[in-house]
Order: sequence, then C-alpha cells, then structure tokens
Amino acid sequence: MDNLYMKGELLQVHTKNSEIFEGRFYGITNDKSKISLYNVKELPKGNSSDGVLHYYDTEIRDVVKLKEPNDQKHLKISEKECEEIIKISKKYIYINQVDNSFHDALEDLYQYSYIGVSTDGATMGRKCKMPFLVLSTPQQIFIFDTQVMQYHAFDAGLKKLLESETPKKIVHDSRKISDCLYHKHNVKLQSVFDTQVGDLLIMRNKNGCLPNKVKTLPECLNLYLGLQMSAIDEKLDIVQCTERPLATKIKDSLAKNAAFLHRLSEMINDEIMLPFVRGVECFVENLRSCDDFKAWELCGKHNQLPKDFKSAIEY
Repeated sequence: MDNLYMKGELLQVHTKNSEIFEGRFYGITNDKSKISLYNVKELPKGNSSDGVLHYYDTEIRDVVKLKEPNDQKHLKISEKECEEIIKISKKYIYINQVDNSFHDALEDLYQYSYIGVSTDGATMGRKCKMPFLVLSTPQQIFIFDTQVMQYHAFDAGLKKLLESETPKKIVHDSRKISDCLYHKHNVKLQSVFDTQVGDLLIMRNKNGCLPNKVKTLPECLNLYLGLQMSAIDEKLDIVQCTERPLATKIKDSLAKNAAFLHRLSEMINDEIMLPFVRGVECFVENLRSCDDFKAWELCGKHNQLPKDFKSAIEY
C-alpha cells in the first residue's frame, strides 16, 4: 500500500472479496499492514458507516487515490465542528476604547497557550498604520479598533501581549504584519506560529523540495480543512476599512477570516509532526512486535537504526 496520503484524501479500498469501500484517509500503520478510513461508504450500495474503519493488508487487493469532483468540496473536519467555529465568528466582540471590555479581553487572551492574530489591514506593511487588529482564542474573537484607540491600545496592553513569549501567536504570513507593527506601532512581534511557513515545510517534506510560491490563507484552509476558497474575504474594501464607524460588513469579514486560524494551525502542526510520530511508533514497535529470537538479535543492534525507520518517517 502506498503511504503518500494526507489526512482527508479520498480513497477506495478494493478487497480480495471484490468489495469496494470509499472513504477519507485517516491513518496507516508503520508497516503498512493496516489502513484506516472515515466517512466510509460501501459501493455500489452506498451504505455509509460512522466512525473510523480499519482494513488490513491480508484482505486488501488495491488502494486507489481518487480525484476530488470539481463541483464538490469535502470538509476534512466534522460539519459540527465547522458549524461551531462559524457560530464563534458571529459572536465577535468589537472594542474601540480602552475600558473594562478592553482589559477583560486581554485577560481572556492570556489564559491560552495559542491565540490567533489577524488584521487584513497591514497589506501595505510599514507604509501605513493598521486600522484594526483581530485577536482570537478558540472560543472568542476580539476586534480591536486601533485606528480609533491609536497608541493608547498598545500602551494599555496590546504591545506587551504581542511581544510576550506566551501566548504563542498564530499568523498566516507574518511578514507584513510584523513589518507594520514594528515600524508604525513600535511593537516587535514575538513567539509566532506561522501557518504559511508550516505549509512550506510540509510540502518540502512531501515533495523533496520547496514550492516556488507560498499558499494564501484560503488555499491552506481549502487544502487542510476542506473549506471552499470563498470562505475567506481576501480583499476587503480599503476605503471602508478606514471609515468610521466601521461597517458591520467589514467587522463580520474580519471575524470570519480569523475564525479558522486555530484549527488550521492544529492540522498543520499534526502534519509537521507526522514523521516524528511515525518514527516514535517505529521505535515502540521495533522489539515488542518480534518473536523472542528476533528480539534477542535486535537487542545487540541497539546502536543502529531500525531497518524500516526511513520508510516510516516518509510522507
């Protein structure tokens, strides 16, 4: 069985009994003896099964990777989870003055190991100040109107938060945000998890070389979460972004654009860690899966790599 599958890819398992099962890739063992799928349906009947199903090498005749239908998009997270994230995006808190709600928001943000950082207003880098800053936890999205609050917002706590080691900040393409914060707001962004960089590493590990171009946030959300490209409003109206009061349409878009950052970072981190996880699994199974004689033989070679380690850590 091929092991070059990414979680969520559409596969068909053909068994030696002429059965065909179609589902989404969930995982595969190091020795490729078992492959696991979810959202499985049996063909041609179309009977669907809940949960994760396992298929063993002894019963498999072939595994076929399918192309996605052009007119369909398949979520790689559950519909329930997707709906919950969308609900959170609609309950954003808009903050345009340094008051109790401002300080409550900062206190909430400090409770988490990771927070999302987005702006959609730093596309010009150091050429202009950002009109707003969007910070999020997995449960709440805060839109800070930095155009209204000016330096008071940063002096009152945003600068300290963005420069602190914890929480770590999830950003997609930190270049212009970091440039704008430093040169226009005297803030040195620290402790960043950049999902765009994460994707580059995954592509390098999978293909053996770096891609020529980086992926946009919509492209990454489509690849790792299965969201439609239209889930993100990439180009907000520049004039409307600077008009005050800030239009509800812009605030809604800001919240929606930041909503999936946490889930995206988790998926990318899982992909980055995949070779490590498989390598550890290989070590864990190396001796205990052997008979007594083979285990005794391998104990004398503890300073050598397990022979299947290289294949285990490959994508």
